[in-house]
Amino acid sequence: MNRPLARLRRTLAFLSRYPVSADAFAGEPHPLAADAAAFPLAGCLIALPGALLLWAAVAAGLSPVTAALLAVTLGILISGALHEDGLADTADGLFGHHPRARALEIMKDSRLGTYGGLALILSVLLRVALLAEIAQASAAGGAAALLAAAAASRGGMVALWHALPPARADGIAHGQGRPDTRTSRAALCAAALGLVILGWTAAGAAGVGLALVLALGACAGFRAVLLRRLGGQTGDTLGALQQLLEIAILAGLALSA
Repeated sequence: MNRPLARLRRTLAFLSRYPVSADAFAGEPHPLAADAAAFPLAGCLIALPGALLLWAAVAAGLSPVTAALLAVTLGILISGALHEDGLADTADGLFGHHPRARALEIMKDSRLGTYGGLALILSVLLRVALLAEIAQASAAGGAAALLAAAAASRGGMVALWHALPPARADGIAHGQGRPDTRTSRAALCAAALGLVILGWTAAGAAGVGLALVLALGACAGFRAVLLRRLGGQTGDTLGALQQLLEIAILAGLALSA
C-alpha cells in the first residue's frame, strides 16, 4: 500500500467518522504521531463536504448565516465533535484556577461544566458568524476559508504536540507518541501552503497575513498558558488549540474579505 495514502487513512480514522478499512493498520504498530504530517490534508477532507454545502446553500438562495451554520454543523458531525470535546474539557480544567493535578483530573472527567458549555457555545457562534461574514462577500471565498482554517489549524496541533511534553503519562497524546521535528515541519509546511492558497482565494494577501498573525498569537498565548498551568499538553488541549486557531484564522480572513 502507498505509505502516504495509508498515513492519511489512519489519520482520518482518528480525526473523523469517515470509514477506513482495517488494512490501513496492517503490519507494525502505527502511533498517530508518526502519521501527523497528514493532519492538514485530513483537515481539508473533513471540511470539504461542509465547504461544498456552504457554497451550494448560498447559491440556492439561503442566507450566509444559515449556510455557515449548516457547514459548521456538518463539519462537527464528520469529526465526531472530537476537537469540540477537547475544547470543553480544557475550558473546564483551566478556567477554574485549580492547581495542576486538579485541573488535569477535571479535564479527564467526561461531565460538562459551566466553562466547557460556554466555550462550546462561543466556539460555534464565532465560527458561524465569521464564516458568514466571508460568505456574504463570496460563497466560493467562504468555502475556501473553511478549508484553509481546517488545514492550518490541524497543522498547528502537530506543532504544539511536538513542542510541549505530555502533561500526564496516561493521556491519549502520550500514548500516541510525539511527532518528531521532521514530521512537525512537514505538517507546518502543508498547513502554511493550505492557508496561503485557500486563504488568498478567500481574502487576498492581506487576509492571509492577518490570519497568520492572529493564528501565531493564539498559538503562542495558549502555549504559554499550558506551560504555566499544566507543564505540557494533553489530547484535550490539542483539540482546544484547533478550535482557537480555526477561529483566529477565520477572523483574519473575515476582516479582509
